[in-house]
Amino acid sequence: MSTVYDVAVVGSGGFLGGAITRELGARGHQVATFTRQDPLVVGGQWAARAAHVNAVVWAAGAISPVVAHERPDLVDAELAAFAAFVDAAAALPVVPRIVLLSSGGAIYGRPGFPAYRETDDPHPANAYGAFKLEQERILAGAHETTTAVRIANAYGPGQRGARGQGVLAIWMRAILAGRPITILGTGEVERDYVYVGDAVDAIARVVERADAPPVLNVGSGHPTHLNDLLDLVEYVVGHERVRVERLPARGVDPDSTWLDVSLARESLAWMPSTPLADGIARMWAWAQSA
Repeated sequence: MSTVYDVAVVGSGGFLGGAITRELGARGHQVATFTRQDPLVVGGQWAARAAHVNAVVWAAGAISPVVAHERPDLVDAELAAFAAFVDAAAALPVVPRIVLLSSGGAIYGRPGFPAYRETDDPHPANAYGAFKLEQERILAGAHETTTAVRIANAYGPGQRGARGQGVLAIWMRAILAGRPITILGTGEVERDYVYVGDAVDAIARVVERADAPPVLNVGSGHPTHLNDLLDLVEYVVGHERVRVERLPARGVDPDSTWLDVSLARESLAWMPSTPLADGIARMWAWAQSA
Protein backbone atom coordinates (compact mmCIF):
# COMPACT_ATOMS: atom_id res chain seq x y z
CA MET A 1 0.00 0.00 0.00
CA SER A 2 1.21 3.50 -0.78
CA THR A 3 1.79 5.86 2.12
CA VAL A 4 -0.83 8.52 2.80
CA TYR A 5 1.05 11.60 3.95
CA ASP A 6 -0.49 14.13 6.32
CA VAL A 7 2.30 16.76 6.27
CA ALA A 8 4.68 17.97 3.58
CA VAL A 9 8.01 19.69 4.19
CA VAL A 10 9.46 21.74 1.34
CA GLY A 11 13.19 22.21 1.77
CA SER A 12 13.63 18.97 3.70
CA GLY A 13 17.30 18.77 2.70
CA GLY A 14 18.22 21.92 4.61
CA PHE A 15 19.23 22.43 8.23
CA LEU A 16 15.83 23.42 9.58
CA GLY A 17 13.82 21.49 7.00
CA GLY A 18 15.60 18.26 7.89
CA ALA A 19 15.19 18.84 11.62
CA ILE A 20 11.48 19.61 11.17
CA THR A 21 11.02 16.42 9.13
CA ARG A 22 12.62 14.33 11.87
CA GLU A 23 10.61 16.03 14.63
CA LEU A 24 7.29 15.53 12.83
CA GLY A 25 8.17 11.89 12.12
CA ALA A 26 8.99 11.34 15.79
CA ARG A 27 5.54 12.71 16.64
CA GLY A 28 3.88 10.10 14.44
CA HIS A 29 3.26 12.13 11.29
CA GLN A 30 3.70 10.72 7.80
CA VAL A 31 5.88 13.35 6.15
CA ALA A 32 6.25 13.85 2.40
CA THR A 33 9.58 15.54 1.71
CA PHE A 34 10.43 17.86 -1.17
CA THR A 35 13.63 19.53 -2.32
CA ARG A 36 14.74 21.81 -5.12
CA GLN A 37 15.54 18.70 -7.19
CA ASP A 38 12.18 17.08 -6.32
CA PRO A 39 9.71 20.00 -6.07
CA LEU A 40 6.20 19.95 -4.68
CA VAL A 41 4.81 22.00 -7.58
CA VAL A 42 5.83 21.48 -11.22
CA GLY A 43 4.16 23.51 -13.96
CA GLY A 44 1.45 24.56 -11.54
CA GLN A 45 0.62 20.93 -10.67
CA TRP A 46 0.65 19.64 -7.10
CA ALA A 47 2.64 16.44 -6.51
CA ALA A 48 0.39 13.40 -6.20
CA ARG A 49 1.99 12.08 -3.02
CA ALA A 50 1.06 15.31 -1.22
CA ALA A 51 -2.57 15.21 -2.37
CA HIS A 52 -3.95 14.57 1.12
CA VAL A 53 -1.65 16.58 3.36
CA ASN A 54 -3.26 18.73 6.02
CA ALA A 55 -0.30 21.09 6.30
CA VAL A 56 2.77 22.18 4.36
CA VAL A 57 5.90 23.60 5.98
CA TRP A 58 7.80 25.86 3.58
CA ALA A 59 11.41 25.67 4.75
CA ALA A 60 12.94 26.15 1.31
CA GLY A 61 15.19 28.93 0.17
CA ALA A 62 18.62 29.70 -1.16
CA ILE A 63 18.53 33.40 -0.32
CA SER A 64 20.94 34.70 2.31
CA PRO A 65 21.40 38.34 3.38
CA VAL A 66 24.41 38.69 1.08
CA VAL A 67 22.63 37.01 -1.87
CA ALA A 68 19.57 39.19 -1.36
CA HIS A 69 21.80 42.28 -1.40
CA GLU A 70 23.82 41.28 -4.46
CA ARG A 71 21.36 39.28 -6.59
CA PRO A 72 17.85 40.79 -6.75
CA ASP A 73 17.19 38.56 -9.77
CA LEU A 74 17.49 35.49 -7.56
CA VAL A 75 15.16 37.07 -5.03
CA ASP A 76 12.57 37.62 -7.76
CA ALA A 77 12.90 34.00 -8.90
CA GLU A 78 12.47 32.73 -5.35
CA LEU A 79 9.38 34.87 -4.81
CA ALA A 80 7.90 33.67 -8.10
CA ALA A 81 8.41 30.04 -7.06
CA PHE A 82 6.79 30.69 -3.70
CA ALA A 83 3.83 32.48 -5.29
CA ALA A 84 3.34 29.54 -7.69
CA PHE A 85 3.29 27.16 -4.73
CA VAL A 86 0.74 29.29 -2.86
CA ASP A 87 -1.48 29.50 -5.96
CA ALA A 88 -1.30 25.74 -6.47
CA ALA A 89 -2.24 25.14 -2.83
CA ALA A 90 -5.20 27.53 -3.06
CA ALA A 91 -6.53 25.63 -6.08
CA LEU A 92 -6.75 22.29 -4.25
CA PRO A 93 -10.17 20.91 -3.28
CA VAL A 94 -9.10 21.04 0.38
CA VAL A 95 -6.55 23.76 0.99
CA PRO A 96 -3.79 22.71 3.42
CA ARG A 97 -2.49 24.94 6.16
CA ILE A 98 0.79 26.57 5.18
CA VAL A 99 3.54 27.24 7.70
CA LEU A 100 6.22 29.58 6.38
CA LEU A 101 9.62 29.83 8.00
CA SER A 102 10.24 33.56 8.05
CA SER A 103 12.86 35.68 9.83
CA GLY A 104 12.53 37.32 13.22
CA GLY A 105 15.95 38.87 12.94
CA ALA A 106 15.50 40.62 9.60
CA ILE A 107 11.85 41.67 9.41
CA TYR A 108 11.77 43.85 12.51
CA GLY A 109 13.82 47.01 12.88
CA ARG A 110 13.90 50.71 13.65
CA PRO A 111 12.04 52.85 14.47
CA GLY A 112 10.89 49.97 16.68
CA PHE A 113 12.98 48.60 19.53
CA PRO A 114 13.57 45.04 20.76
CA ALA A 115 12.32 42.85 22.24
CA TYR A 116 10.11 42.74 19.15
CA ARG A 117 6.52 41.52 19.33
CA GLU A 118 4.37 40.20 16.50
CA THR A 119 2.23 43.34 16.70
CA ASP A 120 5.20 45.61 15.93
CA ASP A 121 5.18 47.03 12.42
CA PRO A 122 7.82 45.36 10.25
CA HIS A 123 10.68 47.57 9.11
CA PRO A 124 13.20 45.38 7.29
CA ALA A 125 16.72 46.74 7.56
CA ASN A 126 18.04 45.01 4.46
CA ALA A 127 17.05 43.27 1.24
CA TYR A 128 16.81 39.89 2.96
CA GLY A 129 14.26 41.20 5.44
CA ALA A 130 12.28 42.74 2.58
CA PHE A 131 12.32 39.38 0.80
CA LYS A 132 10.99 37.50 3.83
CA LEU A 133 8.32 40.13 4.41
CA GLU A 134 7.19 39.85 0.79
CA GLN A 135 6.88 36.08 1.25
CA GLU A 136 4.65 36.73 4.25
CA ARG A 137 2.49 39.11 2.22
CA ILE A 138 2.09 36.59 -0.61
CA LEU A 139 1.07 33.97 1.92
CA ALA A 140 -1.38 36.17 3.83
CA GLY A 141 -3.09 37.17 0.59
CA ALA A 142 -3.80 33.56 -0.39
CA HIS A 143 -6.09 32.22 2.34
CA GLU A 144 -6.56 32.41 6.09
CA THR A 145 -5.14 29.15 7.38
CA THR A 146 -1.49 30.16 7.43
CA THR A 147 1.23 30.92 9.94
CA ALA A 148 4.46 32.82 9.33
CA VAL A 149 6.94 31.66 11.96
CA ARG A 150 9.47 34.41 12.54
CA ILE A 151 12.49 32.46 13.73
CA ALA A 152 15.50 33.99 15.43
CA ASN A 153 19.04 32.75 14.69
CA ALA A 154 18.60 28.98 14.84
CA TYR A 155 21.70 26.89 15.55
CA GLY A 156 22.65 23.39 16.57
CA PRO A 157 23.81 19.99 15.30
CA GLY A 158 23.38 19.63 11.56
CA GLN A 159 24.07 23.27 10.70
CA ARG A 160 26.99 23.64 8.27
CA GLY A 161 27.05 27.39 7.64
CA ALA A 162 25.92 27.16 4.02
CA ARG A 163 25.61 30.40 2.04
CA GLY A 164 27.21 32.38 4.85
CA GLN A 165 24.38 31.80 7.32
CA GLY A 166 24.81 30.54 10.86
CA VAL A 167 27.62 32.30 12.68
CA LEU A 168 28.27 29.40 15.07
CA ALA A 169 28.50 26.89 12.22
CA ILE A 170 30.88 29.17 10.31
CA TRP A 171 33.05 29.68 13.38
CA MET A 172 33.21 25.97 14.20
CA ARG A 173 34.10 25.08 10.63
CA ALA A 174 36.96 27.59 10.74
CA ILE A 175 38.22 26.32 14.10
CA LEU A 176 38.27 22.73 12.88
CA ALA A 177 40.20 23.81 9.79
CA GLY A 178 42.73 25.72 11.91
CA ARG A 179 41.66 29.09 10.50
CA PRO A 180 40.83 32.24 12.46
CA ILE A 181 37.19 33.06 12.97
CA THR A 182 35.98 36.40 11.69
CA ILE A 183 34.02 38.98 13.65
CA LEU A 184 32.52 41.80 11.61
CA GLY A 185 32.30 45.08 13.47
CA THR A 186 32.81 45.66 17.19
CA GLY A 187 31.07 42.51 18.37
CA GLU A 188 28.65 44.56 20.46
CA VAL A 189 25.68 43.77 18.23
CA GLU A 190 23.08 41.62 19.98
CA ARG A 191 21.23 38.66 18.48
CA ASP A 192 18.68 36.07 19.61
CA TYR A 193 20.00 32.48 19.30
CA VAL A 194 17.51 29.61 19.53
CA TYR A 195 18.52 25.94 19.67
CA VAL A 196 17.28 23.86 16.74
CA GLY A 197 15.48 21.36 18.98
CA ASP A 198 13.50 24.15 20.62
CA ALA A 199 12.71 25.77 17.26
CA VAL A 200 11.38 22.61 15.62
CA ASP A 201 9.32 21.78 18.70
CA ALA A 202 7.56 25.13 18.24
CA ILE A 203 7.09 24.57 14.50
CA ALA A 204 5.61 21.10 15.08
CA ARG A 205 3.16 22.61 17.55
CA VAL A 206 2.14 25.15 14.92
CA VAL A 207 1.56 22.33 12.42
CA GLU A 208 -0.61 20.48 14.92
CA ARG A 209 -2.69 23.48 15.98
CA ALA A 210 -5.26 24.76 13.48
CA ASP A 211 -5.73 27.81 15.69
CA ALA A 212 -2.06 28.82 15.72
CA PRO A 213 -1.56 32.58 15.30
CA PRO A 214 -1.01 33.90 11.77
CA VAL A 215 2.35 35.38 12.83
CA LEU A 216 4.50 33.90 15.58
CA ASN A 217 7.93 34.67 17.01
CA VAL A 218 10.20 31.74 17.87
CA GLY A 219 13.45 32.55 19.62
CA SER A 220 15.19 32.41 22.96
CA GLY A 221 13.68 35.71 24.02
CA HIS A 222 17.09 36.93 25.19
CA PRO A 223 19.82 39.06 23.55
CA THR A 224 23.43 37.86 23.33
CA HIS A 225 26.33 40.10 22.33
CA LEU A 226 28.53 38.63 19.62
CA ASN A 227 31.51 39.04 21.96
CA ASP A 228 29.67 37.05 24.64
CA LEU A 229 28.92 34.38 22.07
CA LEU A 230 32.65 34.24 21.33
CA ASP A 231 33.38 33.78 25.05
CA LEU A 232 31.01 30.81 25.18
CA VAL A 233 32.60 29.23 22.10
CA GLU A 234 36.07 29.66 23.58
CA TYR A 235 34.89 28.05 26.83
CA VAL A 236 33.41 25.04 24.99
CA VAL A 237 36.16 24.61 22.38
CA GLY A 238 39.17 25.71 24.41
CA HIS A 239 40.77 29.15 24.27
CA GLU A 240 43.94 27.81 22.70
CA ARG A 241 42.05 26.64 19.59
CA VAL A 242 40.37 29.94 18.81
CA ARG A 243 42.01 32.72 16.81
CA VAL A 244 40.01 35.84 15.97
CA GLU A 245 40.23 38.23 13.03
CA ARG A 246 38.17 41.41 13.37
CA LEU A 247 36.96 43.16 10.21
CA PRO A 248 34.65 46.10 9.50
CA ALA A 249 30.91 45.45 9.49
CA ARG A 250 29.61 44.45 6.05
CA GLY A 251 26.70 46.87 5.98
CA VAL A 252 23.89 44.40 5.20
CA ASP A 253 23.20 43.19 8.74
CA PRO A 254 20.42 44.68 10.90
CA ASP A 255 20.89 46.39 14.25
CA SER A 256 20.62 44.46 17.49
CA THR A 257 17.48 42.31 17.49
CA TRP A 258 15.82 39.84 19.79
CA LEU A 259 12.28 38.55 20.07
CA ASP A 260 9.45 38.59 22.56
CA VAL A 261 8.19 34.99 22.57
CA SER A 262 5.30 35.40 24.99
CA LEU A 263 2.69 34.74 22.27
CA ALA A 264 4.21 31.30 21.60
CA ARG A 265 4.00 30.57 25.31
CA GLU A 266 0.39 31.72 25.53
CA SER A 267 -0.90 30.10 22.33
CA LEU A 268 1.19 26.91 22.12
CA ALA A 269 2.37 26.36 25.71
CA TRP A 270 5.89 26.54 24.25
CA MET A 271 9.06 27.93 25.77
CA PRO A 272 12.70 27.43 24.77
CA SER A 273 14.46 25.12 27.20
CA THR A 274 18.06 24.80 25.98
CA PRO A 275 20.65 27.12 27.54
CA LEU A 276 22.98 28.66 24.96
CA ALA A 277 26.10 27.11 26.48
CA ASP A 278 24.55 23.63 26.39
CA GLY A 279 23.41 24.08 22.80
CA ILE A 280 26.88 25.20 21.71
CA ALA A 281 28.44 22.19 23.43
CA ARG A 282 26.07 19.81 21.60
CA MET A 283 26.77 21.54 18.32
CA TRP A 284 30.54 21.34 18.83
CA ALA A 285 30.34 17.63 19.64
CA TRP A 286 28.42 17.08 16.40
CA ALA A 287 30.78 19.27 14.35
CA GLN A 288 33.81 17.25 15.44
CA SER A 289 32.20 14.00 14.33
CA ALA A 290 30.51 15.22 11.15
